[in-house]
Amino acid sequence: MTFEPFERLGETIIYEKTLPDETAHRIGDADVVVLNKIKVGENNLSQAENLKLICVTATGYDNVDIEYCKKRHIAVCNVVGYSSASVAQVTAAMALSLVCHIPEYDDFTKSGRYTKSSIQNMLEPVYFELTGKTWGIIGMGNIGRAVGRIAGALGCRVVYTRNTHDGKSVDLKTLLSESDIISIHVPLTEKTYKMIGNKELDLCRKKPVILNVSRGAVCDEAALCAAIKDGRLSGLGIDVYSEE
Repeated sequence: MTFEPFERLGETIIYEKTLPDETAHRIGDADVVVLNKIKVGENNLSQAENLKLICVTATGYDNVDIEYCKKRHIAVCNVVGYSSASVAQVTAAMALSLVCHIPEYDDFTKSGRYTKSSIQNMLEPVYFELTGKTWGIIGMGNIGRAVGRIAGALGCRVVYTRNTHDGKSVDLKTLLSESDIISIHVPLTEKTYKMIGNKELDLCRKKPVILNVSRGAVCDEAALCAAIKDGRLSGLGIDVYSEE
């Protein structure tokens, strides 16, 4: 990795890792800060009197106190679309693993149980095909659209929600009640915080597979845990946590 483009613009200081109590000191004299997975707000930005720009090397910028930055006239930018293909791929991989039960069948073979069973089959856990199933996408941005294309290619009927109704999207209640697979692709905001909880899970009449690849806190994690333990979900794929 090279930082030459930054170095051509001026004095550049690079830190491999920054702990929370180190942030304020390290950005204190900076004009521009480029960061990833570092939380910044009034508590560590208040003394950064020269700061003009925060560059988040990711799509989500929920680690930045945007309102405080507005008051201080500090510009904030992110990298739109940098991970769309990879997150869509991970989403599809998790879905296929969960509906095909690949880890269980792999273990059944590697453990020797398949050979010892003397039966050329394994009927549980039940494997089901995606063709003809309904895949619900919560959040139809770059990643959601990419997942939609994959789901369609696998033979799924795709339904989705989005912030502004486009004549084709459905409301969350409809999506939850109709979907066999639900994948979540929304930013973490006040509106999306714990948007999937017990009330919403009770609407899932098909015992769906749920995949959260956005932000951990868009779901009530305790409610998801209870739902998978109680058998109200067929599978749960988690790529993100509220505390990581």
